[in-house]
Amino acid sequence: MVRLRSLSCLCCICLFPVNAALVVAQTAPAPATPPSTEQPTTQVIPLFRTNANLVLVDVVVRDKGKPVHDLKAADFRVLEDGREQKVTVFEEHRATDAIEVGKAPADLPPHTYSDAPRYAVTSAANVLLLDALNTPLSDQVYVRRRMVQYLHTIPPGTRIAVFTLGSHLRIIEGFTTDSSTIEKALQPGRGNPEQSPVMDPTFDQALSDATDIAGGGGATALAQQAMQQFVNDTKLFEMQLRSEMTIDAMDQLARYLSTVPGRKNLIWFAGSMPFNPQTGSRPDQDQMADLRDQAQDMLELLAVARVALYPVDSRGLMTPPSNQAETNIQNPNLMNSVSQTAGPSGNSKSGSSLTQQVGPANQQNFRQKLQQQDQAFLDQLAFDHLNMEEFAKETGGKAFINTNALGEAVGDAIADGSDYYTLAYAPPTPKFNDAYRKIDVRMDESNYTLEYRRGYYDDDPATTPKAMPGRISPLIAAMQHGVIPLSQVPFEVRVVPATDPVVTGEQLSPDPAGVLAKTLKPPLTRYVADFTIDPDGLDARALPDGRKHTEVELTEVAYDVEGIRENYTDGGFAVDGAAGEGLRLHQEIDLPAGKAYLRIGVRDLMSGRMGTLEIPLTVASR
Repeated sequence: MVRLRSLSCLCCICLFPVNAALVVAQTAPAPATPPSTEQPTTQVIPLFRTNANLVLVDVVVRDKGKPVHDLKAADFRVLEDGREQKVTVFEEHRATDAIEVGKAPADLPPHTYSDAPRYAVTSAANVLLLDALNTPLSDQVYVRRRMVQYLHTIPPGTRIAVFTLGSHLRIIEGFTTDSSTIEKALQPGRGNPEQSPVMDPTFDQALSDATDIAGGGGATALAQQAMQQFVNDTKLFEMQLRSEMTIDAMDQLARYLSTVPGRKNLIWFAGSMPFNPQTGSRPDQDQMADLRDQAQDMLELLAVARVALYPVDSRGLMTPPSNQAETNIQNPNLMNSVSQTAGPSGNSKSGSSLTQQVGPANQQNFRQKLQQQDQAFLDQLAFDHLNMEEFAKETGGKAFINTNALGEAVGDAIADGSDYYTLAYAPPTPKFNDAYRKIDVRMDESNYTLEYRRGYYDDDPATTPKAMPGRISPLIAAMQHGVIPLSQVPFEVRVVPATDPVVTGEQLSPDPAGVLAKTLKPPLTRYVADFTIDPDGLDARALPDGRKHTEVELTEVAYDVEGIRENYTDGGFAVDGAAGEGLRLHQEIDLPAGKAYLRIGVRDLMSGRMGTLEIPLTVASR
């Protein structure tokens, strides 16, 4: 006989300070006091947490572009601010971890789902960020086309998620190993390429043309100066706005990815880098608008989430404007505007032939104008590429610039970030003075290429929560829409409407099902989830009568097609049953009509292990 006792909901938010460079070790929950067998009881299991200060550093080791395997902790030297540190944790991760290890049961009954994995968890998760905010529209179309071509060659088991950044950050597809799903996400209809809400090349060109006309049309020096100042102010405002929006997006991504275990490779397709990650500024920016603090917080968040940035210049290989055919197409009157000459009466004249109408002085002005445009282009390109290299260096990734092989860049980035070593050390006693602590990883007697994050900020944990994401229940983190499924606790679940004949005879709750059920717009449909949990995936405590005591938490979260939470339900159960006997549990949730995603999770409260899956549903309107 199985005896069930309901436990109070343990899916609570737990906040405590965490340094940006530190990881927090969590002890297993202490076993509850054996309950009475006479009647059901409700109890809260105490949770104990302890902080252990460790600096985590993921290191990619390459020899002539190929990964180096089988290294030992003794092969590495780690220094912080020039002082050697003792490596206390050492792990090797390989791309070959993504081998096929099993398949979901082939003969599951109708409407029954399993969290059994098809592939083992890969060594790293990969994120594609298509940045429309900092990329011209024409380059976005090219990037997507090359991405689709690459996906046909993606290695099995590679986990990829797709995000876009325009007026705001959007998730197009959560982590999946199905390349066809990612390909659909990149097709028209889902996250289409969009015009940057800030970057407008056409407007910038119009401003440049207006300045040219003012300079060649006889305008006064004061008018020319005013026009040039207006152009400069407009461009600075655009750059400042793009910088702030980009930092905000990176903060959001870091918070989201902090719930995903292990290293994350963020492959960032962008047409420009509006700021330097260390200083938060650019050379021509108003110093009163410096974003240093915001950039520092961004790097802290990325470090905690173990995100390595792989910036890719989506413009590909570029040439100066004077060598581009589109220059004359975008500005067909450029030559006339700078080559007008005044006639005897003072009226300007413009002829059809450059040799007939342009004097030596104006020819020189024209050449100077092209040289100025080319120099401004080269300066901006150098700044963009320098910042891409800095983003990669600071986070332990790699930049891809001056290449038209954008699809191959994705493959190279994934391969580069899939074979790596994780080193950890206990830092010296912190001073909490917000100073930057430089990390240096060396390998004696080798010519290997190393990629790793170069430091962290020594922030006071008392102030860290202002910038850091709250540490939440692991189950809440695993229940986010699109987050990778977990298979630590094997289970099957049948999910059907309460009107389905297979649930006839089951006793349903007369109350609204779900915390947000009362806020939903009717009509609502009650869905019934019947779980069968494999006892081999659960820790258990032996009881005096020979039975086993287990404790589990069941959670269901419903999201709409936009990824907004609609309803959720959560509950804990203590189960006393025969050894080896599977757990059969029941849960209900109310859903509104329309398409939805139902995410289901099972957590073993004794070990902390979890199993999760996500089911697409179409809820009929009654």
